[in-house]
Amino acid sequence: MSRLIGIVAVLAALVVTAPAQMPNMEPPAELKQLEWMLGDWTTKMTWTMEGQAMEMSGEISCVREGQFIKSTSWFEMMGMKFTEVQYLGWDKDAKKYIGWSFTNFSAAPRIERGDWKGDTLTLVSDPWDAGMGPMESRGTMVRKGKDEGHLTLEFKMEGKWQKVGEGTFKRKS
Repeated sequence: MSRLIGIVAVLAALVVTAPAQMPNMEPPAELKQLEWMLGDWTTKMTWTMEGQAMEMSGEISCVREGQFIKSTSWFEMMGMKFTEVQYLGWDKDAKKYIGWSFTNFSAAPRIERGDWKGDTLTLVSDPWDAGMGPMESRGTMVRKGKDEGHLTLEFKMEGKWQKVGEGTFKRKS
């Protein structure tokens, strides 16, 4: 009987102290600045590679998932469908946004870090393999209002940033 009382006492202590030891599950204030991105979006972009321009369209859905903004997207270009899932969070030690993106055209995630200044979020990737060997990419998203934004994508080629994609995204009504 005394053993049962001891077990109950330990369990009661755990129930009382466990919530005090739980990590804070609220997203940081820095991530809350990007909550305007939440929702469903359509996009139209022009993709330019080696002097050839191609039209690309797609959809993006952004939700808050714990400490992250999770975006799920698909794009179509020249009959091909590209998909991506990104988890965007805040690295409090580096004081930078950090994103992990998983695509259907690369076995490795793309890891990006960046800043939000004014109405602009710029993320620069670590070198990653998009099927063409290691490369770096930079995405710059500018908020144009509560229902519209502009995105520019660049690749680092021969030591210089070169624009490869540009377009708008609009909130679905």
